[in-house]
Amino acid sequence: MFYQLPPVGNPINLSSAGSDDMLLQLTDSRYQPHYYASGTAALAAAIIAAIKLKNVGRPEVILPAYGCPDLISAAVFAGAQPVLVDLEADCPWMNLAQLAEKTSEQTVAIIGVNLFGISERLSQLRILAERVGAVLIEDSAQAFPGSSGVCVWQGDLVILSFGRGKPVSLLGGGAVLCNKEKASYSELTRLMPEGEMRARSNMLAPVQFWLKAKLYNGMINPRLYWLPQSLPFLHLGETRYHPLSEIASMDKERLSRLATNIKAYQSNTVGVQNKLREILAQCDLDKYGITDLPHLCKIPEQQRLLRYPLLVRRDARDELYEKLSRIGLGVSRMYPAILPEIDGLEMLKQQCNFSEAKSFAERLLTLPTHAQVKQRDIDHIGMIISG
Repeated sequence: MFYQLPPVGNPINLSSAGSDDMLLQLTDSRYQPHYYASGTAALAAAIIAAIKLKNVGRPEVILPAYGCPDLISAAVFAGAQPVLVDLEADCPWMNLAQLAEKTSEQTVAIIGVNLFGISERLSQLRILAERVGAVLIEDSAQAFPGSSGVCVWQGDLVILSFGRGKPVSLLGGGAVLCNKEKASYSELTRLMPEGEMRARSNMLAPVQFWLKAKLYNGMINPRLYWLPQSLPFLHLGETRYHPLSEIASMDKERLSRLATNIKAYQSNTVGVQNKLREILAQCDLDKYGITDLPHLCKIPEQQRLLRYPLLVRRDARDELYEKLSRIGLGVSRMYPAILPEIDGLEMLKQQCNFSEAKSFAERLLTLPTHAQVKQRDIDHIGMIISG
């Protein structure tokens, strides 16, 4: 009970150094950043820009049927109709055939999600987006390059989130990166609604941020994580729909620490996820009907994952989850259902035919890849999976 790994959770570095433009120095100079109060606000701003660029009567955005409800929050705030697409069988990628069927002249954007850090097949999504003059938005809230100069972003617009549990976490904040190599770059930059944002003013903000970060750093310690988990009002790990109420700018407390935390993230290695990959290769995966998703998707060893995802046979998933969670190994079932089945998203009920996404949701387990995972934790995971 008193040892519990969080599913995700890199500590926040409170040093203030560098400037916001170091985001690109540390990642990819092809992009121009625009900063927002959250990843959801950043996505909403990107969709607004895409709507203004195409100017159609009933704008639609295409996105996967399995994912974070914040995708819907951003689309609704921006005034676009979310159009859901099923997943490919046993994969975190959108079904290309169904995507092609649902793309139309009303499509202003296609949102490709780099789920868990596994890159979507953006080159194929781009073909479909260009066919109808839509913007390709790459949702990279769960993916961030693991080292300077190693980046595979391909979107016209790339969405980053610095919220709790993200690769680079500041307990809030987000960004839209505009691809300067695209012909539409200057127009998209002009349309970013930063001038419409309300900048928050709060004299206590520096102290509040410092206290929240200190508390967060303490609570993600495996010796203490059981405490917030035992408090139901915190809703840790729950998937909830929260409508977006405004687009605001990223505060200076977080912005001034962004470069420092990017450096801290990139200084970590991919050792944990590669050790998980190695131990899974030695396990009898047939016992629980396990599919190793990073292996199936041919993820390079140097590509950073936020979580290590597995698909488990339906009748064995919950049993394996209980065995791993009983000894505090940071296992998670992630989002519990497809988007139309999430409370508060009744607006999507009429959309159907997402059998593969539903199967994905019912079989998914994720393992932690953060720096607090020790070799003994990895060994325990291997022993439990092997039976």
